[in-house]
Amino acid sequence: MVETVVQFQPFGMKTPVAAGTTILEAASKAGVSIEAICGGSGKCGKCRVTVTAGTSSLSPRDKDEKALLSDREMKAGTRLACRAKVLRAGRIVVEVPEGSRREHHRLLAKGIEPRTKLSPAISKVLVTLPPASMKDFRADDDRLLDELRKRARKKAALDPGVHTHLPRALRDKGWTTTVSLFRDCEVIKAEPGDTTDNLYGIATDIGTTKVVAYLVDLKTGEVVGTQSIPNPQIPYGEDLMSRLSVTMRQEDGLEKLRTAIVDGLNTLIERLCVKGGVDPDDVLEVMMVGNTAMHHIFFGIPPQHLASAPYAPVVRTSISIPASQARLDIYPFGKVSALPNIAGFVGADAVADLLASGLHGDRKVGMMIDIGTNTEIVAGNSERLISCSCASGPAFEGAHIRFGMRASTGAIERVWIDRDTREVMYTTVEDRPARGICGSGIVDAVSEMLNARILDSSGKIAVDGGAPGVRRGKDGVPEFVLVNARETETGEEIVVTQHDIQEIQLAKAAIFTGVATLMRKLKVRPSAIDRVYAAGAFGTYVDAESAINIGMYPDVPVDRIRFIGNAAGSGARMALKSVKERDLAEELSRKVGYIELASEKDFQQEFAKAMFLPHRDLGYFPNRGKRARTRHAGRT
Repeated sequence: MVETVVQFQPFGMKTPVAAGTTILEAASKAGVSIEAICGGSGKCGKCRVTVTAGTSSLSPRDKDEKALLSDREMKAGTRLACRAKVLRAGRIVVEVPEGSRREHHRLLAKGIEPRTKLSPAISKVLVTLPPASMKDFRADDDRLLDELRKRARKKAALDPGVHTHLPRALRDKGWTTTVSLFRDCEVIKAEPGDTTDNLYGIATDIGTTKVVAYLVDLKTGEVVGTQSIPNPQIPYGEDLMSRLSVTMRQEDGLEKLRTAIVDGLNTLIERLCVKGGVDPDDVLEVMMVGNTAMHHIFFGIPPQHLASAPYAPVVRTSISIPASQARLDIYPFGKVSALPNIAGFVGADAVADLLASGLHGDRKVGMMIDIGTNTEIVAGNSERLISCSCASGPAFEGAHIRFGMRASTGAIERVWIDRDTREVMYTTVEDRPARGICGSGIVDAVSEMLNARILDSSGKIAVDGGAPGVRRGKDGVPEFVLVNARETETGEEIVVTQHDIQEIQLAKAAIFTGVATLMRKLKVRPSAIDRVYAAGAFGTYVDAESAINIGMYPDVPVDRIRFIGNAAGSGARMALKSVKERDLAEELSRKVGYIELASEKDFQQEFAKAMFLPHRDLGYFPNRGKRARTRHAGRT
């Protein structure tokens, strides 16, 4: 039987594949990295490849490809790697252009983490028992529990799963055993001899777009390793509502989404354990945080009620279930736990953000903003906290932006435009030739275009304004050239289009509507906000002044903005390491109020106002000083 072989150029790598395999899947198997921001759902168009041989062995172009590819590209043999499937045996040769190659992705995995006193929910105790004899023929479980109760663990009880391991655990090392307890009372593991030094846990932040996991030594509190992947649910929809719709439209929709994320987490667990030299059986707890939809789907809890008013979650309180029930590949009778949720679209990740930021203990009014596909905002102080959620979409991840990409090698991450000459300066990730533009770069570009009068306050590109680089594209849509073709890695100009501007306007308007609503509820003006905690990868790398300038952040002095990194991941690690932090999380989830933006009578009006781009010359931000311009950049 003739097999199908896919060869990838210019790498020379090839791999045999089965019928039904996509070119994107074949590339992964061959070790070739192709960009696919949308996770292979045919929405972003970033996985363009050129098929130079074996076209007849592939499926015809579907509607997604026809919508995203130009006639010229289709004539040249361009396909979307995620849509092109192998149908029949033969030899297929695929050319992967520079612009479609996924380089090293700059991952913001760690965030600022306040010092946490180590007191994990899982503990290990070394016990030596009197051996069974004709005078002492107590059952093994009674013998062990009697000893534990003598040690002030009066509520000690065995998880039923421990019974099968108990005879060997007690006898193999002369009745000396190491007992693992959850919350100091539930015996979840018994091992022969002294294994007290082998105690690990995993904290994970399940985001709508990315999933990050951390392997933590629970004896020392040290982070042993960090791994991340795009959320494997992305093919079912880039945003939460699309994925919730899958659970309602398809009978097995919830199971599909749950299996995707569980398989993804198991991949991360395997990588962490292999690289850290840790036996998965020594991982005794996984602490999960995520928004409420991700939380429900992960635990197999029907989430469809989150999709319609009143958006009530099934579960608010914290959860702990056996690892075998969660289907995670750690010790089967270990625990998989999650911090509590706040509301339908403000989940355990926001609670984790609060733990890490310390906003809950501030005396003055502050605000925490965690920007992602689903942006969560919490405002207030130690006396009162309120929250909301904004559907900001995936534009800041590079989706729906013509030259958008993740913050990987060659991504434009900073942009400056001279106000007089309109000359563009920029920097890229790792100082490599430009390949595209990431979230922080596109926010800078919009801000600088506004300052240079290339954009007006409505977001319209001034085609007749005389600025160099402004033109109408081949499709007639106005665009602005950021980088000339001779200076890019792909040999293609990198432009910002009118459509790109509109995508950013929609995303930033969603966020600022939440910001404005919470300020109104607290009856404060921006000048009263003492601190803005900017969380998440985008929140850390975006230029704060650019974000303020386009009306995404509240108008506060830049020195009041504190970048706290992946605060959700930090909060998850804090909870994994400390029962005190878990108890505080439970308290905060009850304390934080929730505002449903869609139900606010002024929502549409606020959103419409937030679509405009504020401009300092119009007096929109009267208190801000002149922007410092001491940064260096490469020139176009």
